[in-house]
Amino acid sequence: MDLANQIQEMLDLSRLHLGMDATAKVSEAVDMACRFHQGQVRKLDRAPYVTHCIQVAKSCLEWGLTDTQGVCAALLHDALEDAPPAMEAERHIRAFDPVILNLVEALSKIRNLQTGSGDLPATYRRILIAASQDLRVLLVKTFDVLHNSSSLEVHGVTKAKNKASLALIYVGVTRRLGIMELADSLIELTLPHLMPVQYRRAEKTLEDLRARGAASMQKLAQNLDVVVGTGLAEGFVIEPKRISDFFYLTEKPGTGRLLLIGWPVFRVRMLVEDDDTAWRVLGKMHSLFGPLPRHVRDYLNAPRVNGFKALTTRIIWDGHPLNIHVVRKCDEKPNRLGVLAKWGSSGPDPSRYMRLLATLGDSDLRMSEVHAHVLPDMLDVYTPKGDRFTFPVDSVVVDFAYMVHTELGERCIGAKINGIPRPPEYPMSDGDVVRILTAKNAKPQRAWLEHVKTARARTLIKQALKNQEATVRGINRNLVSGTFQLTSLTGKDILWSTCCLAVPGMPIVGRLSEDGRWIVHSADCIKIQGVQWEKGQWAVQPGSEALVITFTVRHRAGALLEVLELLAKMGINGQTIQGKGRTADIYVISMEMDGKKPVVLGKVLHELLRVDAVQEILSYGWRQPYDTGSSHPSTRSDD
Repeated sequence: MDLANQIQEMLDLSRLHLGMDATAKVSEAVDMACRFHQGQVRKLDRAPYVTHCIQVAKSCLEWGLTDTQGVCAALLHDALEDAPPAMEAERHIRAFDPVILNLVEALSKIRNLQTGSGDLPATYRRILIAASQDLRVLLVKTFDVLHNSSSLEVHGVTKAKNKASLALIYVGVTRRLGIMELADSLIELTLPHLMPVQYRRAEKTLEDLRARGAASMQKLAQNLDVVVGTGLAEGFVIEPKRISDFFYLTEKPGTGRLLLIGWPVFRVRMLVEDDDTAWRVLGKMHSLFGPLPRHVRDYLNAPRVNGFKALTTRIIWDGHPLNIHVVRKCDEKPNRLGVLAKWGSSGPDPSRYMRLLATLGDSDLRMSEVHAHVLPDMLDVYTPKGDRFTFPVDSVVVDFAYMVHTELGERCIGAKINGIPRPPEYPMSDGDVVRILTAKNAKPQRAWLEHVKTARARTLIKQALKNQEATVRGINRNLVSGTFQLTSLTGKDILWSTCCLAVPGMPIVGRLSEDGRWIVHSADCIKIQGVQWEKGQWAVQPGSEALVITFTVRHRAGALLEVLELLAKMGINGQTIQGKGRTADIYVISMEMDGKKPVVLGKVLHELLRVDAVQEILSYGWRQPYDTGSSHPSTRSDD
């Protein structure tokens, strides 16, 4: 189809969904897009590049984003990047509509100043922050990714796989917004490039199982007519599952796992008019077929996080399990299209997505943390009042506390789970009833970051730890004078920088890191220039701390002997020694030393660097000799 016909088709859709007045504005945006991309062609078929913009705008209308400014932004989404500077695209779009310019700016790539290429994490972060204020940014971007994903083969195997991985990033957010059909389409376009062998095998297996079950589903339809004939259900749909139903996102953004294909490979949607009928139909299905235990869920009165509403169960039919969804007719479209279902008539309901939007709006959030927030939810946990919250598997008490309220998380000291006291790091199970326990003087702990699973909890803990009033074990701070006392060498929240090897007796400075740890440098370290540091004093009580150190030596005969001779000369005991090869020429040694006061042990750090065989100190820290925990301390190789 040539450009003129594509434009006409898109404008016809606009008249149908937006009306004549709005289409006049869309037509003006089409003309601007054609000017800005004049002479540019697509790599796929050498067609005018603006056809991509036309198709993205068309997708907006077809999927339900019936929004004049959103469609115009789709038409102009690449203008700021691709239009020649002489055309002054930004000025023209601002004059056209300042709101559309804001959308287009949020959709434009951020360039890396060093390489000139797109800075993906920075661009993604800007899109998410903008989406927290205006969901149209994220939706238009997803339609852009959808259209690009339909022609990945043009890029070659390696580049296509990379682009498919990037496209997959938007699947999680799309699922969380309830736009399940859009997420499924993205998955099925990208999987052949991400995991071609697994995809082909899975597709063949699924086709075989569908064929084997076809006759069984015909017999089931006759039995379901009985339910419809009673006047309960308005109708039913038997649908085969798709490859996307067996695909789950994994923790690393842009990756996923394709499960083994197996039964059930069909689902049945029973369509009803209202809540009372839904429950009667569910009971009828159970009486006719019998439910499988522990598979009955009431998402009608307690919708899932993405807004899905239905009564769900699983039965055995003809020897195979089968999923049943009892859905009110008014919920059928929202269950498939989520936030897009009623955009044109009543606009989106942002209240359903407030937790997601609050997460997207955090400017410090990493891509991986947003990704973790939209991973499939597996645990339903309840308050004593019966309010339900949904979490990723292995979420802990602190995740629950922060999900209920920020202050509850900051004051959390544990919880009663099903009436039994549990610590803040205790993992919850599906169906638990949780009552958070608090204390007035409690504060967030950095150790919680090692246990929490939700992006909300992780982000709020980090924000609290970055607060200048945050406490660090082993550090007493005087905020008025800007000084601190180091009262313990073994605090797990203290980071000893290896660039200057600060040890007892040396003048020191320190400050909070972004994750709430305390960084210690020597006062004359060259790396502390240009950053605000607090002056410190040693206030450590005499003890028997052991020094744990990791360093590299040249891989030659007698190298370790030189180190042991140094320890013997200083009267220091080497309690444990471990080593492994790093390269053919370099060996890594981890060693715990004690038998002397910390001032003496500290000297060995500087003396080690004088040993000819030793190359560099990789890390060091302190711990109690009787501690049976890991011998690897909290360390930092640089600031």
